[in-house]
Amino acid sequence: MPEPGWRSHGLAIGRQEFRRTLRGLRSDSTRLAFLAFGGLFVSLFVLFGTWLVLQFAGDLTAYDLTDTIRGSFGLQWLFAAFIFAQRAGSRYDRIDNESLMLLTVSVRSIVVGLLGAEFLRTLAYVVVPVVLIGGAFVYATASPLTAPFLVLAVALFLLTSLVVGYAIGLAAKLLVARVRFVARYKSVLSVVAVFAFIGVYFLFQNTGSGGPTALLGYLPASWLVDLAVVGSPVVGDPVRAAVAGVGGLVWIAGWGLLVERIATELWFGDTVEHEVAQAKARVETGTGDDPLAAAVRPLAFPSISQPTLRIAQRAVVVARRNPSRLTFVFLPVIFLGSMLVSVAQSGALFAVLPPVLALVVPWLAGATFGLNPFGDEGPVLPATLTSLASGRQYALGLALPGLVLGVPLVLATTVGTGLYGPYTVTEVGLLASIALVCSALAVTAAPAVGTLFPRFDPVRVGSEREVVPPSLSAIVVYTLALVVPGAIAVGSALAPAATRRAFSLLVGGLFALPFILLDGRGLGVAGGVATWLQGVGTGIAELPTAWVHWGGYGIPLVVALGLCAWSFRAVGRRFEGYTVE
Repeated sequence: MPEPGWRSHGLAIGRQEFRRTLRGLRSDSTRLAFLAFGGLFVSLFVLFGTWLVLQFAGDLTAYDLTDTIRGSFGLQWLFAAFIFAQRAGSRYDRIDNESLMLLTVSVRSIVVGLLGAEFLRTLAYVVVPVVLIGGAFVYATASPLTAPFLVLAVALFLLTSLVVGYAIGLAAKLLVARVRFVARYKSVLSVVAVFAFIGVYFLFQNTGSGGPTALLGYLPASWLVDLAVVGSPVVGDPVRAAVAGVGGLVWIAGWGLLVERIATELWFGDTVEHEVAQAKARVETGTGDDPLAAAVRPLAFPSISQPTLRIAQRAVVVARRNPSRLTFVFLPVIFLGSMLVSVAQSGALFAVLPPVLALVVPWLAGATFGLNPFGDEGPVLPATLTSLASGRQYALGLALPGLVLGVPLVLATTVGTGLYGPYTVTEVGLLASIALVCSALAVTAAPAVGTLFPRFDPVRVGSEREVVPPSLSAIVVYTLALVVPGAIAVGSALAPAATRRAFSLLVGGLFALPFILLDGRGLGVAGGVATWLQGVGTGIAELPTAWVHWGGYGIPLVVALGLCAWSFRAVGRRFEGYTVE
């Protein structure tokens, strides 16, 4: 039973947990950098959206809400619930100092605290966009009565999706804690669930008006949009608005009680996770092989020296058993996948996919196994530094998994999609050559950059888990080193005229622009530099297409191969000269 004053206790816990989040964020430079970059990107859209609302919302006349609009709103509610479920199941399923807290206050107080903290975290992200765009709508439509209903609708949107998401996330954690099969294959099952939801989400997102999206308009959560537009020129259904407002409060209370029940079972019950983890750590060799060799099956490496083989095997085992450390690396791939979905809607998927695969698959092969080699070693780094005869063995061992896994995959995907797409056999052959060179560069440049910019500080990715991801500097430098020569070679091979035009505008326009501005402020030297850059841009535009085609294709690949050789030697030198402080 909850103690007297559980509401105030829960709110106090929520405020304290939110303060801890802020303190942890200030001490994590990587997360701050990602948030700053994402915030800058989102701010551009928010400002543009605010401008659009100010420009056109004033011309709105009476406009009836349709089920398609309500369904689109409901789809975003489902997406928010999915995000909350993911966060509850992976990061915020337990409170810090859990044993002490459970002896001090009731489960209900802790649940209210966790929900309150997550609500405050969400508000920190959405309050500025809501105030700007919502305020612009109220101002442009001259409907001040809408403001309190809009605030209420936003609060109910967040709270209703929050309690549903938390119930689903904690239920998933309870399954992991009780069911051995789920505990053993939780990574695979979670990936399947994420891809299934994202696939359905994009399917609904791109079906246009009517159809499945309109069916979501019958979801009660979709009626919150009727509540949000009360008093504005947009005409909603007052009955649905009233049901959304009153029913939302009942919804929050009911699902909150369910969250409390699931949390009680999770926090006070037994778990099979430790037994499953111990069973997974034991490797049955069967054929007399050593455990490390058996742990990487069915992957087989060529016959190489034993120290090099051990480095390669350990890199595979670390990537397989601790995939959470690659979360920060795969974020760009997720954004790229969302862009490819939009490309697929236009019917140009197989025109874009082959060159993208020729660059992305090698990038993944290098980042997966070698982007933070010293950090991946953890406490055994001193033993690794003293056990190998040369840095060459270490460099080769780090490169081997990416070559064995990445080269067949990139050739199969690039050639297969290229032949199916609009490209000729010659162009597919050029793409295959680019993919091979990029694979060699990726598996050597990743450890070279990773050893120059190592990271040893862990990042918390779950309530009880910490991982050591690659540093932000390593990710950026590695990406530029691979993508720049690869993209130039791809553009020159497939579209030399467009590549020539792009470089002409880049040099003669973008590069010259700062010097033109400085020249306008009276700096005479800048004018000469701007004139020279514009001349270079004009010269690039006049190059024969054949020169751009073969020169732009061959020169970047030669540079990539040279960088590959330098990276391989750099890894060896860095390994042999590295000292543990």
